Amino acid sequence: MNDLTPDETEAILTLCLMAAFADGEKHEREREQIRKIAESFRGSEVDLSALYHEVLLRKPEPAAVAARLTTSGARQLAYELALAVCDAADDRSTAEKQFLTGLHSALALSPAETDTAVEEVRALTAVPAAAAAAAPPPLPSQPQPASTAQAEATDAMILRYATIAGALELLPQTMATLAIVPTQMKLVYQIGKERGFEPDRKSIGEFMAAAGIGLASQMVEGFARRLIKGVARKAVGRLGGSIGEAATGAAMSFASTYALGNLAQAYYDAGRTLDMPTLQAKFQPLLEQGKTLAEQYGPQIMQQSRQLQGGGLGGLMKGVV
Repeated sequence: MNDLTPDETEAILTLCLMAAFADGEKHEREREQIRKIAESFRGSEVDLSALYHEVLLRKPEPAAVAARLTTSGARQLAYELALAVCDAADDRSTAEKQFLTGLHSALALSPAETDTAVEEVRALTAVPAAAAAAAPPPLPSQPQPASTAQAEATDAMILRYATIAGALELLPQTMATLAIVPTQMKLVYQIGKERGFEPDRKSIGEFMAAAGIGLASQMVEGFARRLIKGVARKAVGRLGGSIGEAATGAAMSFASTYALGNLAQAYYDAGRTLDMPTLQAKFQPLLEQGKTLAEQYGPQIMQQSRQLQGGGLGGLMKGVV
């Protein structure tokens, strides 16, 4: 679609924030994460921090915000992103369903304009955590203690998933950001399963929230970064440079996935006994380590992005993770 105007970008991000708070039950940790994300965009072309306060304090009507979107492309994108935010963490609540129904009507969209997006969002978010993950690389021929072999295989798997998450940020589709959360959830599931646990979607979401990764807030941040900073537009045709030149978001998605995988490894190795303060204390150093590694793995991230280009979002993860 054509580039959005600042006013259209502002309206779409306002609707994303409204979607994030639609159920009225967002945990305080998630609210705080969204607030911090919003603050990080203060002073940009669109001040997400101001929009955050607008949504929480003045509670604008979706119809009034939707009226600012004059093109069919902008209206369709607004609905798709709001849908993705609502579906990020779990099944839609009644309040979220009501919000999306009202928004769909306010945007005057036909089913034909949104059916594909609905199916793609469902394909990505409804995939059970137990879906098959990428097989770890073959173990070395020399016999090793089981714990060492398992740890090395897990390390390789974490790097693979982190590379995929970074590659998704480089895709031109704004909605590609949606695939990052299922990628991370599958990684956590696979690590837990290999250690004798069978974590479900809810417990994985709670683990990620305890580590400081809110699912809805992560979605809002990804969309804001793409829309405000033009990452989706700038990434096209620029996969030959460094990660820093192509998109900061790719490095951050790589780093957060890397940190989450290593934290999950420690958590399940300890029999799920690590409490929230311990998880949070361990996460930040791992995140910094992941940021450093992102540059090193830049060529692999860009190569993976090339391989993912051209397919529908619903099929992005098939055969990859």
